[in-house]
Amino acid sequence: MSLAALYARGPVFSLEVFPPKREGDVDALYRVFDELAPLRPDYISVTYGAGGSNVGLHFEITKRLMQLGITPLPHFTCVGQSRDQIREQLDRLAAAGVKNILALRGDPPKGETGFKPHPQGFAYASELVAFIRSRYDFCVGAAYYPEKHPDAPDAASDLAALKIKVDAGADFLNSQMFFDNAAYFAFVAKARAAGIKVPLVPAVYPVISARFFNREWGISFPAGFREGFSGTDAAADHEHGLAFASEQCRALLRAGVPGLHLYIMNRADTAARLWKDLGLAGAARA
Repeated sequence: MSLAALYARGPVFSLEVFPPKREGDVDALYRVFDELAPLRPDYISVTYGAGGSNVGLHFEITKRLMQLGITPLPHFTCVGQSRDQIREQLDRLAAAGVKNILALRGDPPKGETGFKPHPQGFAYASELVAFIRSRYDFCVGAAYYPEKHPDAPDAASDLAALKIKVDAGADFLNSQMFFDNAAYFAFVAKARAAGIKVPLVPAVYPVISARFFNREWGISFPAGFREGFSGTDAAADHEHGLAFASEQCRALLRAGVPGLHLYIMNRADTAARLWKDLGLAGAARA
């Protein structure tokens, strides 16, 4: 089913997983799928490997979800691919019965500091969105940053680029992670004022370890959230992170968001906990 149609009903509850680095490790991910299937998520999105790698495995993972009766949302990036290569992969997905695509520019391969488009490819996600919409019947999703894309010079430029992406044909937008709901709602207000009318789906990342803060993410944290991780009591940190994520989700739902997209990092136990906290466990899903 088209995810645009699902979002028109709302709210939509979805999960995101990533492929293993090696094809021989895929059985572990398939065991996660078996645990996630009873939750009946509206869809599961599947990321590419770093730099657009693991294309073949990505396709097989997408098919596995379909075999389980779960709607897949395969990610699709511009990284390292010509238009012809992109067309071949999209043809393959369409032939397999995939109905929805998440179109992304993609991150540069490991070791490269900046994105470099393929000479015969695309430089921007908006170009990929337009290419897909001109040739296929996919429902096309795209991404946005509530607190600005790291490559954008300023928030106004970032919003203008997002408007171009939507005008190119994006049907809905999934956010990158954020922790301050105020930042999300402020962004939604600005996007609506700019004429962006498609669903702006919030994505929540459940932090379960203080190690998350070992790098700089370029996003804001509500008062007390980061300080609540001790770094010495793993069980307490795990509970603090999940409790925060649950309350963040509940607050978003109370405000009438179109859905929730959860970055579960391939942890079925995290998804099950949040499903329970949000009252979704055992609930009838459309």
